[in-house]
Amino acid sequence: MRNLLHRWYAGETFDERYVFSLLGPVVFDQFFLISFNFLNTALISSSGAAAISAVNMVGSVNVFLIQIFVAVGLGGTVLTAQYFGRGERQMLSKVVNGTIFGAVLVAAVIALFFGSLHNGILDLLFGSASPAVMANARLYMVGVMLSYPFEATVEGTNGCLRGIGKTKNSLQLSLAMNLSYLVFNVIFIYGLHLGVLGMLFALNLSRWLAAGLAVWMLRSHRDLFALKMVTMLHPNWAMIKKVLIVCIPFAAEGVFFNGGKILIQMMVVSLGTSSIVVYAIATSWTQMSEIIPSALGTALVPIVGQCVGRGNIADARKITRAFILTGIAAFVVVDGVMLLSFDHAILLFSPAPALVSRIFNMYLIFVGGHLLAWTISFVTPNALRAAGDGNFTTVVSLTTMWLFRVAGAYFLCIKLGWGLNGIAAIMGFEWAVRGVIFLWRFHGQKWVAKKLI
Repeated sequence: MRNLLHRWYAGETFDERYVFSLLGPVVFDQFFLISFNFLNTALISSSGAAAISAVNMVGSVNVFLIQIFVAVGLGGTVLTAQYFGRGERQMLSKVVNGTIFGAVLVAAVIALFFGSLHNGILDLLFGSASPAVMANARLYMVGVMLSYPFEATVEGTNGCLRGIGKTKNSLQLSLAMNLSYLVFNVIFIYGLHLGVLGMLFALNLSRWLAAGLAVWMLRSHRDLFALKMVTMLHPNWAMIKKVLIVCIPFAAEGVFFNGGKILIQMMVVSLGTSSIVVYAIATSWTQMSEIIPSALGTALVPIVGQCVGRGNIADARKITRAFILTGIAAFVVVDGVMLLSFDHAILLFSPAPALVSRIFNMYLIFVGGHLLAWTISFVTPNALRAAGDGNFTTVVSLTTMWLFRVAGAYFLCIKLGWGLNGIAAIMGFEWAVRGVIFLWRFHGQKWVAKKLI
């Protein structure tokens, strides 16, 4: 077994133990993040269809906005990994400053802008929803905005930690935030029956606690980052600018990609409250099987970034291929188990009996997309981004998203009347198209010719 792992996951500049020391915490991080989202969705389901519909609707907007300051953290990961791989430790403290201040600044601007305009935004996007759903949605969106600067502090810190290979500490920070969120949700939703308001209390309390822990964690790793805490008292505008420039492809892709998801959510809303519930539960269930492949994509960024920093492209190519095949194998195993356990596990969401078959049919279509295309579509581009080829991945992702997924979803879901199954089918097709393009780019030479530092 050791020889097999060495052959697949070791390179000239790292061995399999280093790879799994990075990958293991990220897998657990993704597991707990998705599991907590899974359980939180199940908890809010107990508050009724209006509550889960509102949370799912605003959740699509929330993911859209969070991707902007998450992208700042990813920009910090890429820069930190490349400087760390090159051995330029004196630059790490500047990257930490630029990443944290950049993420918080972006998050604060987003929160102020969208928080003040939340009524008009929700009416524009989801005005066809029932009054009860819209009332919950307005409350939820304002509460979510309040948490942004604190969550941005966590995302920026996690980005820097991952860049130097401290994924275990990143796991601890994410775990603390999401575990406290789950515990508070149990108290406020299940115990005190506060519904959406209880979920907001839980969200903000968990983010405030995690932001404080992030500051402490930066302090505890100040030697590795060559960081003097006095450095964090004043923003380094030059480095903030550099981090933001690096994160632009990540941010643009996240914004427009999730913007397309919002349009799809609008189509779902037009199908009625029962379809909103089916879509919310099916996508939440589907995310469980994406835990390991998502973690592989996240862990690939610092590994490839460090390889590129050292000038070893052969290692970058080898580990990317290994991670793609590992992701496919993970889908085979996990989706197989989830299919076998579906009838019992889906009851956690308390769906109406008439909706169970619709949820299963949608999930079954997602399974096909997972096995055939998801890994090459989402793991491969992270290797390209880590090398500095973010502009290419952004253009491809946005083109396929809007040309195939959005336009195709409208045609299949609305025009042909395929409903939610049409949305799931076109998503799988879009994964396949962009995956083929990314593989073609990966096998070429242009992505390794990019320079960030």
